[in-house]
Amino acid sequence: MTPPKCKSSCSAACANRSAHRNPQPSTLNPQPSAWQQANERSNSLYRGPVSRKGAPDEEKIFICRGEPFAYHPKMGRYTDLHNPKGTTLDANCYVLLWNLKCASVRQIAPGLSVRPLESKLTVFDLAAAGAVGFREWATLEIMASGCTSEIESAKDAAVTPGYDALNRAWLACSLLVLRGCGKVLPVAVSSYSWSIIAGFQSKGAESYRKQLKDSGVDEAVFSPRHQLPKFSGGLLDYRLKFLLCPSIANDELSIANAEWIHSNFDSFNSLAANSEKFRFALEAGVDWRYAHDQRAAIARLWAGIEALFGLSAELVYRISITAASLLKPRGESRVRCASQIKKLYGIRSKAVHGEQVSPDKMNEALDESFVLLRDLLLLVASRGKDFEEEDLQNAIMG
Repeated sequence: MTPPKCKSSCSAACANRSAHRNPQPSTLNPQPSAWQQANERSNSLYRGPVSRKGAPDEEKIFICRGEPFAYHPKMGRYTDLHNPKGTTLDANCYVLLWNLKCASVRQIAPGLSVRPLESKLTVFDLAAAGAVGFREWATLEIMASGCTSEIESAKDAAVTPGYDALNRAWLACSLLVLRGCGKVLPVAVSSYSWSIIAGFQSKGAESYRKQLKDSGVDEAVFSPRHQLPKFSGGLLDYRLKFLLCPSIANDELSIANAEWIHSNFDSFNSLAANSEKFRFALEAGVDWRYAHDQRAAIARLWAGIEALFGLSAELVYRISITAASLLKPRGESRVRCASQIKKLYGIRSKAVHGEQVSPDKMNEALDESFVLLRDLLLLVASRGKDFEEEDLQNAIMG
């Protein structure tokens, strides 16, 4: 995937929301490796096709045993996760988060909590994890300083229907995006806490020096007494750049956000497990950030909007009227909302068909399209079921 062409950093979007409407790339802007420069794409393990003969290295380099994660509609994004030995990750999951600040432990759902790492994560700590099985440790080197928190997902809290332990963490990250924390990425998973890895080398320095003195260099290097437990896990979502818009420029998990996720998690979990339309729309509300440019991102967002309604004809009129009727009470606010959605759909059509659209209009359409899809997802979740034809008719006529 070619990184989005944005010139300013996303930190500017946080500092001055009113000054511009441009969706911005994340603050991370590292120098990519040679193969990344050649391919100009980033990696997402749970979305890639099955690795094929002659495929680019990026389809294999981040994936244990050369196999991408499968996707199963009832199980979620991350399935068939293996460590280098081929054993399945079957314990509690600890998902390392990039670009999310968390001051203290926040309970966000039964069996799900976000917590700050106890120490700073360094490349030397990652290398120590690499020595015990984390094959892709070097991939996270450029992201290490931004990885300051993790999600703990308890295996015994996963219920059916619903996502398993690892995908509950993905769902929590999705809800963070809907809540405005659009910079967060779940970059890797482990079977034990990343706080054990973070700061590991500095904590073991004294033990290493003592072993070096007592047993010599070879013994201290190749048979260290201070060593991490065997690593089970791997990379999840790795991206060098992605799009943002003003509505998701936050990077901190507040108490209010944690409480909101806790209140809405079960509804989203149940709907995503049972409704293909809702799951598709939810994913669109998150992965539009990974699009090549604003046009592709707008197309992805509107694919999610249209999926929620299940309409196939007279889209402009029916979506604008129906969405406004569902979101606003009768009166001037509903009329104004319908007009805005109709205008937004017009910009969407120009964007996806390659017509000329000014940068300001494009950026505004991206932000407003996200807000519309988010509000519709929240409405469906509050109802606990998909929109049906009778619901749409009642919203308009009732």
